[in-house]
Amino acid sequence: MHRSLVAIASTVLLAAGAVPGAPASATAPPTSTTLVLSTTTSAYGQSVTATATVSAKPGPPQGDVVFSVDASTVKANLGAGGSATVILPDVLVGQHAVVATFVPQIPAEQEGSTSPAQTWVVSQARTQLQVRVIGKGARIPTSVQVKAAGDFGTRPTGRVRVVIRHLGTGETRRVTQLDASAVALTGLGRLRKGNYRLRVTYVGDSQHLRERRSGTFYVRRR
Repeated sequence: MHRSLVAIASTVLLAAGAVPGAPASATAPPTSTTLVLSTTTSAYGQSVTATATVSAKPGPPQGDVVFSVDASTVKANLGAGGSATVILPDVLVGQHAVVATFVPQIPAEQEGSTSPAQTWVVSQARTQLQVRVIGKGARIPTSVQVKAAGDFGTRPTGRVRVVIRHLGTGETRRVTQLDASAVALTGLGRLRKGNYRLRVTYVGDSQHLRERRSGTFYVRRR
């Protein structure tokens, strides 16, 4: 059994590049990794960059940096100055932990290290509404088209509520429509002649804020 253990140990040393008969190498020199985010608070869809800096003595550090956001990872090559920068992957609204881990190219010469975790808080994105009234003749159907767009190129989903009121009679029509493509077309049928007040409300979703637009339009006689 003793000879078997010696044989296994010799194999491991040879695989690591050690010379048989030479004294065991000392522990690899330690390194330290620091992490800085371009911002620690952002809106959904907003780009956030992370920069990791690795210090090593003796240096320079050589290897990769793995950035971790919850369960997602992004790997980047360490530059000549000992730093690496990446754009973090998109995450949902909430609080997230970001860390950077240095993975040395030659573990026997430099020790890996991990930065302290940074907290990244993501909030809901703002929403813009474009409202268009189509067909404003008394003898043709009227409809309201609503286009919703989120900041940073994001796409809102959810309900759009359209309310119109005839200013002469007080007659009100209310339509609620679920829209998953960020475009809603609400048919109102044939309206009587006169002025109308229009109110459009996007109720928001888990990643986008609520938004409202209001105005007036006139249905003419044809």
